[in-house]
Amino acid sequence: MLPTLKKLVFDVAVVGAGICGCSTAFMLAKAGLRVALVDAKGIAGGGSGAAGAFIAPKFVKSGPVKELSEAAFHFSLAWYEQHFGAWTSSSRLLHIANNALSNARVAYFKTHTSLPFSAPDPQLLTQLQPQAQAFESLLLASSAVVDVKGACSVMAAEAQMFKIHVKSLRHERGLWHLGALQARHVVLSTGAHEHLLDIPYFTPRAVFGHRINIHTTTHNPLNMHQFVSISKSDSKGIIAIGATHDVHYNPLRSEVSYDYAKGRMELLEKASRTIALEDVEVMEDFTGVRAASIDHLPLLGPVVDFLKTVETLPKISQGKEYNINQYKYYPNLYMMNGVGGYGFVLAPYLAVMLRNYLVHGSAIDPLVLPSRFVRRYMMQKCR
Repeated sequence: MLPTLKKLVFDVAVVGAGICGCSTAFMLAKAGLRVALVDAKGIAGGGSGAAGAFIAPKFVKSGPVKELSEAAFHFSLAWYEQHFGAWTSSSRLLHIANNALSNARVAYFKTHTSLPFSAPDPQLLTQLQPQAQAFESLLLASSAVVDVKGACSVMAAEAQMFKIHVKSLRHERGLWHLGALQARHVVLSTGAHEHLLDIPYFTPRAVFGHRINIHTTTHNPLNMHQFVSISKSDSKGIIAIGATHDVHYNPLRSEVSYDYAKGRMELLEKASRTIALEDVEVMEDFTGVRAASIDHLPLLGPVVDFLKTVETLPKISQGKEYNINQYKYYPNLYMMNGVGGYGFVLAPYLAVMLRNYLVHGSAIDPLVLPSRFVRRYMMQKCR
């Protein structure tokens, strides 16, 4: 039952209770704001619930994606261990290349990273399949796997949770109206689902993920990643295997049901190329859709009112470039999206950036502002 009308006015309403929404709600509530967290499916009911929640950097060449990934990894790993230690299993990470291109990337990464790593010791390599041993590899000093439901539930507890379906947003007299809820500020963390307002310049790239928890008599001493991510064995012999492995399937669009049996077989086959798994029993399946962007960077910041921007700056429709400060924005409306398969690494780092923006007036890194897509969208329309 909803509280009385007087209690329905919040400083911030966060729409979407995946890792982006939960970490944002946590950060803003800890800063003293009154936060509502809204999601019809409850906590981590979408793509975040299917995440392997491996806390690891992206193994890519130098550039903004690598820089953001490593900064977020540094922050988020320490943050989970400090605030959610009971839900965080820390371990070294053995990262192994899986083809010639990946081989070159891993070799490059070794000479262009500030992260502490070492060469895997020979005894560890003997536990791998022969084909895995043939590829470049490195041993990161630290990584982690987060218990999704446990950690997100603790984050969400800092806010007031509403398991309701928000069908529309309306701004009136300085407040956003979300059904019976009202808030001065709104953060959209809706992932691959449709936006609640007209935001044509960003269409999330939906990426399907599948994770299984298995019981096996094989003991895996640390986290691994090659074709899929494989967690270290817990005290009960449970290992998590996850991948964003079926990029063509989107349950939000497809009329065909996902083939769980086929998905399990693919995950186990890919994992077995890295390490032999004996006496396997699949215990649980987790599936969901993550939202990614076309430039592999997340989106964080104020949301551009596209129609008002075109009305005010008509030449933008002809490809003219304007400063983003000239764009028209929805009042006190923000977005965190496009984190892809690295949501549990990026979201806490982005949430701090958003908190500092809202509470302290700090700037958001221009690389992640949603406004970067406006001119790209108009240029595509002009072609």
